[in-house]
Amino acid sequence: MSRKKQLKPKINQEEEEAKNTGSSPNEELPVQTFDNYQCTGNVEIDFPLLCALLNMKEIPAVNTKHLASSTNGTEGVREDDHSQISASLLWSKPCLNIELENEDPLSAKRMRISGWKVNEQIFRAMQKMLPSITQLQSLQFWQARLTDPTVISLMSTAGLCSNLRAVSLEGNPLPEQSFHLLLSEDSVLTHLSLRNNRIGEEGARLIGSALSTTKSANKNLLSLNLAFNNVGDAGAAHIAQGLRLNRTLLFLSLSNNQIGDSGAARLAATLGEFALTHEEVVERRKLLLQRVQASSLRADLEQTSTGQLSSVHGASNRGENKDTSRKKVKYKCYKTERKHVLAVAIV
Repeated sequence: MSRKKQLKPKINQEEEEAKNTGSSPNEELPVQTFDNYQCTGNVEIDFPLLCALLNMKEIPAVNTKHLASSTNGTEGVREDDHSQISASLLWSKPCLNIELENEDPLSAKRMRISGWKVNEQIFRAMQKMLPSITQLQSLQFWQARLTDPTVISLMSTAGLCSNLRAVSLEGNPLPEQSFHLLLSEDSVLTHLSLRNNRIGEEGARLIGSALSTTKSANKNLLSLNLAFNNVGDAGAAHIAQGLRLNRTLLFLSLSNNQIGDSGAARLAATLGEFALTHEEVVERRKLLLQRVQASSLRADLEQTSTGQLSSVHGASNRGENKDTSRKKVKYKCYKTERKHVLAVAIV
């Protein structure tokens, strides 16, 4: 009898625990895997867990700090001293630096990796985690030894981040010069820094084509930093060609490159008044024709009376009889058509 009395409390205790946890004693919890892990947006929680699910032995630490507020006096000096000391201590080992806007762990605005290699596993963890950080605005890689495949993946991941607009890849030379993918027509980035990446003539050609061609153009990038690279006169000519039909870029830095007088002259020519080439005129007329056809199609769908339709056709016919000299002026590109001032730094 005494044994039965001892077993009953144990059974009742197990039943109570099962009720609290919502599972039976014999039921096993599902195994957590990397693919089914749901990111919370808290880097301090998500990043170590994702790395652990990838069976990483050495997991980089996560260092968070609030954005420095403009304070004066001894308190500000102490904060600077502490930040310098912590930076020197963390320099010797991999660390993911996160800047928070406030005390909320979900308010990460900047993420920075400095001086250590981002391998495939770490990048997989970051790639899964980044879209959940809804307030992230800036992503910086400095001497992270990225590869061409990681930059290609970064381009697709950046499109999933709702507020990510600034990316810095400095000190990360790539064999295939895949930086131009970050300037594609679908890119949402507004600020891009590619300093010290050994970008030469081929890389400059790809970047120039990404800025604009006769058929496509980047419409979001506002500033591009290409300082401390190997861009020469030929590379400057490619970039100048890309600036011809680009209407959004406001700032371009080409300082500390290998650009001479001829390359600088090609860049300067794009800042003034210039006539379009025959190919550019043809492509522009095609675009204008497509716009006219699209607008007329919308008008046909909206208008119901035949009288209104005939008036539209009459107006289009009158437009065709205008003087051809005015058309020539229309298909020239002037500095005022750029609708902004482009600042180029070469020295």
